[in-house]
Amino acid sequence: MKKVITALANPYLNKEMQNEKNIQILFQDIQYQEAIFEILEIEKNIDYLILSEALPGKMEIPILIENIKKINPYIKIILIMENKKGELENILYNKGVNKILYNPQTNIKEIIGLIIEENNDVNKELKDEINILKKIIENQEQKEVKKQEKIIKENILKKIFINKKEKIDKKESQIISVSGANGVGKSIISINIAKTLAKQQNKVLIIDFDILNNSLHTILGVKKYPIKINKNNKEIQQYIIKINQKIDLISITNILFNKENTVESIELMNTIQKLKEIYNIIIIDTSSECFFDYTKNIIKYSDKNIFIIEANILEIKKAKNLLNIYINEWKININKFNIIFNKYNEEAININLLKKIFYEFNVLGVLKYEKKYNKLINKNMKNNNMNKQIKKEYIKIQKKL
Repeated sequence: MKKVITALANPYLNKEMQNEKNIQILFQDIQYQEAIFEILEIEKNIDYLILSEALPGKMEIPILIENIKKINPYIKIILIMENKKGELENILYNKGVNKILYNPQTNIKEIIGLIIEENNDVNKELKDEINILKKIIENQEQKEVKKQEKIIKENILKKIFINKKEKIDKKESQIISVSGANGVGKSIISINIAKTLAKQQNKVLIIDFDILNNSLHTILGVKKYPIKINKNNKEIQQYIIKINQKIDLISITNILFNKENTVESIELMNTIQKLKEIYNIIIIDTSSECFFDYTKNIIKYSDKNIFIIEANILEIKKAKNLLNIYINEWKININKFNIIFNKYNEEAININLLKKIFYEFNVLGVLKYEKKYNKLINKNMKNNNMNKQIKKEYIKIQKKL
């Protein structure tokens, strides 16, 4: 079975090709050039790339092909162009393109036919090599046979066996849950921490698991999901939305995991653990309600928890009650919790007193009240020009994490 990825900025082809028995489509249709390299670095056993000349990106198509071949010299590339370009086509074939098709005449059956035909050719080639091996065994001395057998088997193995996935070192990957009472600013802090960590060359996934007050997609300006939501399909990785090159988002959990649609928490955490193979950091914004097993298990299985508190008497009381449930009832290790005091202003409780009240916990930092708070939300975080002091605090928080 041939393993194929498509980079056409058009998911229709993926859907059609998935019905073909001899073809396995890996990943969703790639939407921009840089994403090809991210996938090739992770998945080393791809046989075919179906690529559009018009795929968005900064590289000219010959340079793009050359860089793809540097990562995977064995991958076969079918390029779809808008029209014939004689001289450019010769360059592309020299760079490693296997077949060029033209957009007005191209159809799915033709592409599938090319892949299946090549598959049959490979099978014939393997059979021919096996026949050669038999003749060598019959006609040569045993020592020479073993030598030739080794050479031929190596050639066959290159075509049959695949390289294992290169996974991110799990020691470098971590799950960070974000919790706290309702309205303390978990969503904005989750996004800003993700952006700060992404600047350190981390690949970050944000999961909005605030089932009752799901909002991250709204804050980030996501109007709709790229694929149809199926409540019976709990494989949340298929609902990943790319925010930018370093940050992805899943924000559909309020629909998939509400009271009517439940899933085993162990199954959910297994899914999140698998996502650690793709991302350096997974940030999970949790619900402020403490009656969800999801919240308990997410905090319990996360590597670290960021607990957000507002510096006034009412919010401190709420925070103490929540932490008491987490630590004494849910039996979560106290060392997992890291405190951030948010929306701090001149009327707030003195920071030294706050540290005494929460002396058992590691304090990551103090975030001052941001006057542009509502503007950031209304502008989908696009004009995130925080003042220098707040930026410094996020950098401190990132270093402590």
